Amino acid sequence: MQAPNVENIFLAGGIIFFFDPGTGERDLGLIEEPPDVEPKSSEIKVFSNRSGQRRLVKTFSTEEEVIWNFKLQELVAANIQAFFKGGPLEIVGAGSAAMVDQKLILNGQLPVSIGKYGISAVTVRQFLNKCLVYDGAAYTDLSAEADSLAGTPFDLLAGADDFVYFGKATKFKELYLDLAVNGNYTGVAWEYWDGSAWQPLVTGGAGHSLNADGKVNWTIPGDWATTIVNSSDPLFWVRVKCTAVTIVATCNCARQNAVQNTDYIVDPGQVANSLLNGRIGRLASGFLADGEEVKVSYTYATWESLRFPVASADYQRGAARLQFRPSRGFQWSYIIPKCQLKPNGKLTFDDKKPMELPMILEVVDASATNPGAPYGYWECLNEQ
Repeated sequence: MQAPNVENIFLAGGIIFFFDPGTGERDLGLIEEPPDVEPKSSEIKVFSNRSGQRRLVKTFSTEEEVIWNFKLQELVAANIQAFFKGGPLEIVGAGSAAMVDQKLILNGQLPVSIGKYGISAVTVRQFLNKCLVYDGAAYTDLSAEADSLAGTPFDLLAGADDFVYFGKATKFKELYLDLAVNGNYTGVAWEYWDGSAWQPLVTGGAGHSLNADGKVNWTIPGDWATTIVNSSDPLFWVRVKCTAVTIVATCNCARQNAVQNTDYIVDPGQVANSLLNGRIGRLASGFLADGEEVKVSYTYATWESLRFPVASADYQRGAARLQFRPSRGFQWSYIIPKCQLKPNGKLTFDDKKPMELPMILEVVDASATNPGAPYGYWECLNEQ
């Protein structure tokens, strides 16, 4: 990197601070502002008066010290432990409970908190808000049957005048039909509502002709709009029709489970060392649409209280890594192979601003394991 060059100027955004107590890195969470770095040296200066004036000849550095000052704004258990030199965290009244079919909207690929800690046995499934069958004269609401694995099978298209409507409050690009009886139809066609009329929808998948179990999938139309069918809430609808019926298809349900690490990912969160909410994230390569609402079932940790003794342990020691990831320019990391977390002042309670933990990261000499960089090193990650 050459200087001077105004292209090298950037704001130190995207700041993330990690600490590793020897069991793996953990994110220290939101910090109030970038840490203040204080490199300090103790020196002995040698002077000479050979010229008739006392002049500096040489300076010896006798002590080196680097301190990082910062304020943590996420008062999770692990951060509070470090501040109070706390002993082991005790979970009082530990147990577990289950959640069934919690609704969750998965936007983009950003993991979404489910509001529970230490989750396990996670299942994510697609569902429909409405399933209606129109027989040419009246509508039958079969939404509960369509969303039930143990429901009673129902007819899909019994005649050429019939329509089956599948509606959802959020856009979706696939549904799954579990058939009890495979149908035999002529002229099966799918449609969507564009805001003013029903338009042809190009579909694929084993289930799109209603002659086999399987998926029906499509590319989400850019002009897909919500509408009301049979006094329903405004929903995104697809519907299917045919021109002739030989065998009527009957359907067990219209729902499907997503596959972990194919359609979604799970961050279980934790209770043992820190209170971290479990999170679910959508994978773009899977069948779930961006912004689709799903139903999530899982087991989660419960407890009566979390506690630790104060001033019963030493300072937390380990390694640290500070990342600067601005929106443009060079991206840097400061790697600290050996350090300790210490409180830097008092914990104050102010109802006009978030609570803060004033902390020091004290860099410790790591010559034994990192003789080339005993106080750490800066690393340029890449250039954008």
